[in-house]
Amino acid sequence: YSVAFSPDGRYVAVAGAASAVHLVETERWTVVRTFEGHASWVTSVAFSPDGTLLASGSYDNTVKLWDVATGRLVRTLEGHTDLVVSVAFSPDGKLLASGSWDNTVRMWGVTTGQVVRTLAGHSAEVVSVAFSPDGKLLASGSHDKTVKQWDVATGQLVRSLAGHTDLVLSVAFSPDGKLLASGSGDKTIKLWD
Repeated sequence: YSVAFSPDGRYVAVAGAASAVHLVETERWTVVRTFEGHASWVTSVAFSPDGTLLASGSYDNTVKLWDVATGRLVRTLEGHTDLVVSVAFSPDGKLLASGSWDNTVRMWGVTTGQVVRTLAGHSAEVVSVAFSPDGKLLASGSHDKTVKQWDVATGQLVRSLAGHTDLVLSVAFSPDGKLLASGSGDKTIKLWD
């Protein structure tokens, strides 16, 4: 379901149709650690910017934060009422965003594990979230065929991007933050200013 490289490139986290996440060391391509604790399939993984934490989202409606070095579970983030299918750290590592089939995005304080704010506005499942490189915007893609941009500081909806004719499945910012890409079930990728 999801793979992610650590910032230093030493590891790849791999999540498949199982409740565990495997940490693969890239020099020899061997599994060096397994993170176990979810009650259902893991759908999304992301490393913190400093590489010390790994976040995992799951069909069990939770997000878990793991210590990469030890494999220890740091905390479980609970609050979503349906599947969590996308997780992303803010560029400064202080926030974690999670997109869920409960139609919302939640932003969590990484050090506290508390919900900072809940972003509601989509009319269907949220399946992809991404922070802009400067950390000021959060993009969310949804089965409601739209992409929404949110102000991270306030949680306010900045704009809704409509144009896809089928489910939006993935969103990603360009490195300079000037473009936002969205991939859709309508077989197109759209680039937004």
